[in-house]
Amino acid sequence: MKLVIDTNRIIAALIKDSTNRKVLFCDLFDFYTPQETLNEIRKYKEVIIKKAKITSDEYELLFQQIILRIHVVDIDAMMPKLEEAGLLMKDIDPKDKWFIAVGMALDLDGIWTEDKHFSKQATLKPLATKSLLALISRKVEDPV
Repeated sequence: MKLVIDTNRIIAALIKDSTNRKVLFCDLFDFYTPQETLNEIRKYKEVIIKKAKITSDEYELLFQQIILRIHVVDIDAMMPKLEEAGLLMKDIDPKDKWFIAVGMALDLDGIWTEDKHFSKQATLKPLATKSLLALISRKVEDPV
């Protein structure tokens, strides 16, 4: 399954070894995110380090491991869909047009997010962590 990953899911995986990391490192999913996500995460580096109770070096190592699991999409790849995505998200959350544009440009299956406002658009199916964990459980029970 090919999914856009919301910035908050990456940050949650950086802060705590939890279900977010389990989903992120599961081979059932291919994750994509706009380049802008990395800039956003970098802005919160010190907050993440403090909340995670890790050193800067530990953060860098973990960040690299996580980013290797995600396809970072540059603006050129999503540019053909950016205007349309902007119109779709205009009255919902204009900053999230980047995620919708990635999903549209690459014809992805959905977006992994806990942000309820993504359910206000019908272009990219929002999938919560709980839903992805259920898919992982089904795969483990029926590996065929």
